[in-house]
Amino acid sequence: MRTTRLAVVLTAVAALSLSACSRGGDATTASPAAVSGKKDATIIMSTLNNPFFVSVKDGAQAQATKSGIKLTVQNADNSDATFLNQATTAISKQTGVLILDPVGSQSATSSVTQANAGNVPVMAFDRKPTGGNLASFVGYDAVQAGKNAADALAKAINGKGKVVEIQGILGTNVAQDRSKGFEQQIATYKDITVVAKQAANFDRSKALDVMTNVLQANPDIDGVYAANDEMAMGVLSALKARSLVGKVQLVGNDGIADALAAVESGEMYATNAESPYALGQKVVSLAGDILAGKKVQADEVLEGKLVTKDSVKDYAKYLLELGDTSGVPSSLR
Repeated sequence: MRTTRLAVVLTAVAALSLSACSRGGDATTASPAAVSGKKDATIIMSTLNNPFFVSVKDGAQAQATKSGIKLTVQNADNSDATFLNQATTAISKQTGVLILDPVGSQSATSSVTQANAGNVPVMAFDRKPTGGNLASFVGYDAVQAGKNAADALAKAINGKGKVVEIQGILGTNVAQDRSKGFEQQIATYKDITVVAKQAANFDRSKALDVMTNVLQANPDIDGVYAANDEMAMGVLSALKARSLVGKVQLVGNDGIADALAAVESGEMYATNAESPYALGQKVVSLAGDILAGKKVQADEVLEGKLVTKDSVKDYAKYLLELGDTSGVPSSLR
């Protein structure tokens, strides 16, 4: 794990920039005939109630303006039925590129296959549909994110103690992979025991309820890993209610503004930052290539970076240089 300030800047710029490395999938391209002359795209967001996805939208819209693409943004509000209806409508209107952020990996398959049948290029990000043919998939390395978090939490509690894992929506590949990475890596620390593991669906209020119940059964824990920062904020509220902030170490994932502020203040030990703004920019940049009939990679993998109190100012500076003002708390601007 690299934690020096220089490493944070260099790794963030290289990994969170718009030149992500490929997972190794074959290069692919949409049919030029299917997108000839089109300069529009439709992006269907799983939710816009989460700051992470709001920032994805902001990055996508900024890139669309830069690229001259007319971008339509839809909010499925975490409803599979709404997601399907919005995708069906976009396909029927022959959108230039359909960009999906699935509510569920399995449920999104029908939308992908609809797009395939309708000869509409389709790509996805963050959460990968389990079926259908995608022009490209863009996402952060979720397994590595879980491993980074495990290493950080182990360091925070000096390699020994009792910890809790708060999981995301287990019907999504990203939640499954973050959990997989965390559990694989935390198991390498023989003096650390996971005493509770429970899903809170990537939701702040749900995480507050879950963590409150966990603390009643396990009042002597040493650390918590929350698979996203929205849940980490819910966990933090539960810790505050029991005066456990600083006594119980907390590690999150995403690097949203609230989490960066908590890391700066010392209320959180770390977050595995995965710039949603950069993700949105990358997604629309690829959509532009598809519209132009250019070759794109089947899989584009972005790497996040662990951010601690020592490196949070440098990471905030990077976000501001990227153009992401809403992703940086006022204390770090």
